[in-house]
Amino acid sequence: MNQYRKSKGLNPLKLNSAITYQAKQHSNDMAAHKMPVGHQDFDKRVAHIQNHVTEFGGGAENVAIYKSSPHHVVEEWLKSPGHKSNIEGHYNLTGIGVAQDEKGWIYYTQIFIEDRQAAV
Repeated sequence: MNQYRKSKGLNPLKLNSAITYQAKQHSNDMAAHKMPVGHQDFDKRVAHIQNHVTEFGGGAENVAIYKSSPHHVVEEWLKSPGHKSNIEGHYNLTGIGVAQDEKGWIYYTQIFIEDRQAAV
């Protein structure tokens, strides 16, 4: 992801443990079929993240379900205007969650956050 952002002249994303926790929880919930694949309750994930970000400036989320590699997931996201916009957004923090269900499907979540304080 950061290699792609660098190729576009964008700042790298820094992994954040609070964001990663929320992304992992979302992937786990989707894999356990506690919630549909998508962005349901994104506002709640962001509310938890805001407690760990100095100056919250916004956020976005990409999700996917595949039986393939993370590299393939990123390639597919880059083909989608909405997902690509999140990847190329003015974010500086990220968290990634991956979980697999009993049938071998892999659920991916990447959350993007802008911390205006960290961007200074």
